[in-house]
Amino acid sequence: MPEDDGPSLLTDEVKALIGQETELEEMYGEVDVETVRRYVIGVPDQDPRHWDEELASPRFGSTTTPAMMVHYVANRKPPWEEDRMPEIMVRDPFSDGGGGMGKSESSLTPIREVAPTRSHLHAGDEVELYQYPKIGDRIFYKSRWVDFQEKRGRDGRPFLLTVRETSYLNQHGDLLLKVRGIGIERP
Repeated sequence: MPEDDGPSLLTDEVKALIGQETELEEMYGEVDVETVRRYVIGVPDQDPRHWDEELASPRFGSTTTPAMMVHYVANRKPPWEEDRMPEIMVRDPFSDGGGGMGKSESSLTPIREVAPTRSHLHAGDEVELYQYPKIGDRIFYKSRWVDFQEKRGRDGRPFLLTVRETSYLNQHGDLLLKVRGIGIERP
């Protein structure tokens, strides 16, 4: 990296996060028909195997849920947790709000604690599906930092590409899916 473009964002402190992993956490509530219904309508995913038992049973054993649904609802807040979105938006009107949507507890160190970054952009997901979640499943998940790379934007300023992998398991310990979330962190 040229020295005149400022200090690197990929510091030893950032590199030290690679491999850091959360404890196994349980999703609030089990996979239920109403959550599947809302997700299917919102996405939309019109695959009848999510609601037609007769169609789904021969191949899947019962109706299934959309695989990515657990990724989007696993970290949802229980109703008794405080909504912090207004506080976050008052503090930083340009915030993406990501810090206030999910559970307040997480043991994975945020990049912003070790690198001078301010904005986050979700750049996509890579998904490995092992098994469809089923109605009644209790979902457990854990995340870990997999990789960080420093890149330069068209404006010449540095940014970090981050890779965070989350594994989802059911109550039997069966791996359901792995999601590698790609992020862009900018100063």
